[in-house]
Amino acid sequence: MVVHLLRHAFKLPPREAARRAVRFAARLARQHLGSRVERSRCSYADAGGIRLGRRIAALDRTALEPCRAALAELVPRYLDHRFDLLGSGWVRVAHGERYAGFGKWRYGPHPTLPPEWRDAVAAEAWPANRARARALLALIPDGYRPIDWQVDFKSGWRWSPLTWGPGSPYAHRPGIDIKVPWELARLQHLAPLALAYGLDGDPRLPVEFRAQVLDFLAANPPGWGVNWACAMDVAIRAANILVARDLFLAAGACFDDAFEAELAAAMLAHGRFILRHLEWSETRGNHYLADICGLLVIASYLPGAEAAGWRTLAITAVAEEVPRQFLPDGGNFEASTCYHRLSAEMALYAVAMAPDAFPREVFERLALAARFTADVTMPSGRVAQVGDNDSGRFLKLAPLADLDHSGLLAAANGLLGTAFPVSPMAAVEGMVIAALGMAPSPATGGGGQGGGPSEARECVHAHGRTPASLCSLGPHSTPPPVLPGEGVAARLRLVPLDPGALADLRPIAYPDFGLFIWKGPRAFVAVRCGAVGQMGQGGHAHNDQLVVEIEIDGIAWARDPGSFVYTADLDARDAYRSALAHFVPRHGNDEPARLLAPFRLEDRAQARVLCFGADEFVGSHVGFGRPVFRRVRIEAGAIVIEDSIGAGDFTITSPAELARLWGLTLPFSPGYGVCDKPDAP
Repeated sequence: MVVHLLRHAFKLPPREAARRAVRFAARLARQHLGSRVERSRCSYADAGGIRLGRRIAALDRTALEPCRAALAELVPRYLDHRFDLLGSGWVRVAHGERYAGFGKWRYGPHPTLPPEWRDAVAAEAWPANRARARALLALIPDGYRPIDWQVDFKSGWRWSPLTWGPGSPYAHRPGIDIKVPWELARLQHLAPLALAYGLDGDPRLPVEFRAQVLDFLAANPPGWGVNWACAMDVAIRAANILVARDLFLAAGACFDDAFEAELAAAMLAHGRFILRHLEWSETRGNHYLADICGLLVIASYLPGAEAAGWRTLAITAVAEEVPRQFLPDGGNFEASTCYHRLSAEMALYAVAMAPDAFPREVFERLALAARFTADVTMPSGRVAQVGDNDSGRFLKLAPLADLDHSGLLAAANGLLGTAFPVSPMAAVEGMVIAALGMAPSPATGGGGQGGGPSEARECVHAHGRTPASLCSLGPHSTPPPVLPGEGVAARLRLVPLDPGALADLRPIAYPDFGLFIWKGPRAFVAVRCGAVGQMGQGGHAHNDQLVVEIEIDGIAWARDPGSFVYTADLDARDAYRSALAHFVPRHGNDEPARLLAPFRLEDRAQARVLCFGADEFVGSHVGFGRPVFRRVRIEAGAIVIEDSIGAGDFTITSPAELARLWGLTLPFSPGYGVCDKPDAP
């Protein structure tokens, strides 16, 4: 562990290394002190006889029908406790399993459970929690096989359930990835089980839902273990449990009073934990947004004064964060199209819990956020990856590919009344969020600053901006003969087999986010030029200033390579963020900004747009110590790219030629932990 941490520290600037060392020491101290204080107490909540409410009255089975085939494949795997998350492949997650490992790193296997597994699972908790854990496990039917919720089922590393959650270590050994158990513990597979039950009424599914929730609650006492390390994941988990339960009940399932009481107590514990560990800071982002959105979902199902207070706090916070985290053009401030989807989903579902309580500005900004996703979706149906992609979602209702963001558009249609075209499979997202948004506000919550769902939708239609109005920079019909202040040092002329594929391209500008697009029926061309995000922190940005992304007839000519992984392999993390992985102006092997830490990019390039219009873009950055310029022109049957640095004049007729010329060799990563080829770094 020490060698791995020192290797990481030596890659950082001294000041950053010192700052992170202090944070690491503080985390260890919190782990020790928190553990010492809390271990003698029972951390489970007492529901006090309260019962969770409902928001979904019934399911529209016609909206579920397009998902039938995909759900038919997923359900048997979930019943067998097999999961495919973050590049794991389909693996059974159970105590004592041996996992394939991540790259050259492999840990475990860990002990199996004895036949009397209930006592063994309860014994992993601190003594003060064991009696409650046994009581939870006693509610699970015989024949159930427990899930190992603490294991990274890629590398095989297992976290101790006796560790105080906020002090859980991560990035302390090579190959391990704390995101893997977190992803499973978000319980996002439970809602698809409920949707499958809504189609066929398979009696095994509500039984499995009940058993898995009880298993999780017993094996993860509130506050303890890796799955209580991050308030964001606690919030997402609570929302998924509540919506899945609601979907089951809407489809006709019934749950016993003992289970309902434990669910209510669990939601109290989740809400209290989130409130105590809000991830607020001056540069707060999607983590804090998840906290407050999850808190609002919880408060919308729990009765009582405590939940009413959470609801008021969360509504106020969400109303502040939406216009802060979504820029005036609709793009998210974290400089990532995939984190944009995550944050927009969270905000939409939170607003659906109290649509009459939010001002028009929130609905307008969310409508623009949905428009942004529609515009960055290429003709193939995939979004252009800009910045990090950790495959994060709030709810996973429709079984869609990672780069298919149409679920967000369907959710916007369902809540905001927009009319984005979506696939039949994605439509279930719109059906569910519409049902959630039409529920009456809790008696304890009161009305709000807005005018209710119908007036909000009218507001969106009346004031939502169109793509054309976002093209504020205007066309330039007479481009200068050379780049500003520089000669043309390198020129590439990209010529598709069918020149007609570049017809009918329309310009779309997102100047606040920093993305400039030409989009047509068969082609998509985009240039990245803007802020690194997160108020200059660049936590999810790549060294991609002036990168060009091109898709023609469904074929990627130039594309962002994705993210692959985060802390499991720090070298790969930097490789995928590097300028050398992107189709950008090159200055040898130099980086235009230093990769200061796994989630920090130096704000040095200071990219700016000089012009953008119907057929031309010109932009610059100063990351190499002097201005570097790139021009992109759309000509008859060709895309011409001119750089002020580099050398040569090339005609490119295929994506393979461009990849060889620019050295774009990293395997494409369409989702976290996934690569197109097995020889990932």
